Amino acid sequence: MRGGLHGVDPQLNRQVSATQQALAFLDRAGTQLQDLNDGLTLQLARRQHGLVTDGGDTGKLEQQVRDFDDLWSERPKASAGTLDNQLGYNAAGDARQKFSARGLQLESLRAGDRETLKLSVGNGSQKVASVVVEPGLSDTALVQRFDRALAPSGIRAQRNAQGDLSFNVAETAWPTVRESLTIRGEGRRFPTGQFNRLRLAPEESAIRPQDWNVTDAAATRRMLQQVRDAQHAVGTAQTRAGQALADMSDRVAPQAPDKAQAETQWAAEFTQTFEATAGRGDYQVMSAVTPALLGISRDRVVALLGPVAR
Repeated sequence: MRGGLHGVDPQLNRQVSATQQALAFLDRAGTQLQDLNDGLTLQLARRQHGLVTDGGDTGKLEQQVRDFDDLWSERPKASAGTLDNQLGYNAAGDARQKFSARGLQLESLRAGDRETLKLSVGNGSQKVASVVVEPGLSDTALVQRFDRALAPSGIRAQRNAQGDLSFNVAETAWPTVRESLTIRGEGRRFPTGQFNRLRLAPEESAIRPQDWNVTDAAATRRMLQQVRDAQHAVGTAQTRAGQALADMSDRVAPQAPDKAQAETQWAAEFTQTFEATAGRGDYQVMSAVTPALLGISRDRVVALLGPVAR
């Protein structure tokens, strides 16, 4: 019964399910990458010993690359949004796409006179964000101004690894932002008048199977190293997602030296959570609660809750 009652937490259930999907995707990716590693290693060994590379082997490798490219393109959906294109893990399923914008570099934004920049996302019906840039502003201040202004549009600003201004947005919103983020200035850094589309450069994926080929020995060696780098990235992601899933399991079934005390504490916390959640009365909640409550009598509830019920 207790296992069923824990199903009343829809958010935790979604995170568990999404993380399991991510791990299944990573398992498939790891298997395909290992097959590629083995095939490339064999082909390089044949070349090293002066053996003619069999056309069938090359064709098999090329097909494996196509298969992995197809799998990688499924990453957003297959991982339920928990894995971004760097294989960073996000339990909430809000994988982000990082990007930079031409003309929006910290050094250039500090140069020249004070100017108010207007930014807009969408077809013009969206709220326009205003950012004032001026000499003397620190990097942190500039980043914070862009972050506050663009946050309502779902875009966040930060400093990238190179120390310059960059942005990120939910992957699902990236196509819209890429095509419709516009800017208007006061004639200093950006023209006044009409809004002009910003040129955005997305951060490249950590794994780029579209660039892999086995046309010659040098390309094969390069691809082998890229495949091994991809295996390392997949392994790191598996560790993080696996640990996250274990932490979620601990939340569902906490361990304590005194089991009776832990049960009583859980019952008290559950009573409060159940009351607040069931009060919402929406379909998703009721569909989770109803199966858990079937066949439960008052006596069983009292026996479970013990002191809490009394």
